[in-house]
Amino acid sequence: MRATTRLRTVAATTALVAAAALATPAVAAASVTPEGFATAQQNLEHQLSARLDQLRQLSADVTKATTLTTGDASTLAARLAAATTSMTTLAAQVPTDTTLAELRAARVTMIRDNRVYAVLTPQVFEVIEADAVQSQVQTLQADEPALQSAVENLVGQVGYRAATARDQAFVVAVDRASALASRVSLTVLAQTPRDFPRDVSVFLHANRQLLNAEIALAHASYNQSLVGLASGGYTGS
Repeated sequence: MRATTRLRTVAATTALVAAAALATPAVAAASVTPEGFATAQQNLEHQLSARLDQLRQLSADVTKATTLTTGDASTLAARLAAATTSMTTLAAQVPTDTTLAELRAARVTMIRDNRVYAVLTPQVFEVIEADAVQSQVQTLQADEPALQSAVENLVGQVGYRAATARDQAFVVAVDRASALASRVSLTVLAQTPRDFPRDVSVFLHANRQLLNAEIALAHASYNQSLVGLASGGYTGS
């Protein structure tokens, strides 16, 4: 995933996490007319259908994320599968419910036990992003020996001091990106639907960490390119 695309993804996550704090409207208790019940039932069916669509998209995102670690991919896939089973069961049950109490119970399960939008969605986005950052960090760290060699070849030349400074800045930026993203996946995956709304602050903090990590990676790439200019064309891997 390109850095600019990932930056847009990370920025969008802030709005998504904040919006998730707004709960789905509760099943109305004031009206017990047949029309009122039918409306509440249809609304809940629509909410379940939307969550199933979201779960399918999240599962596709996990499958397509080539930089996810095996452990993170397995954890996300298992949670999405469990939520999908729960939503599917409710989607089959709700059309047969006959009381508002049954609808309310179904809604509680849909929201509190799963939190598709408020917990699962930011978990998928942020874990994918954190693992992508770490993958890019590893690529840049692998480039460092060749980058250092290119700098050493400039000893005695006009561009040596500038290239050395850029190489040092490159290392600092890569290390910063790694430090910022290193514990994001662990922290984010530790959250559960029952932690809501306390975990909103966790997701927002993780999002800021990832955004700053992306900025650090951009700085690293910039410094790497300047070493390349000073050394006559080094471009890394």
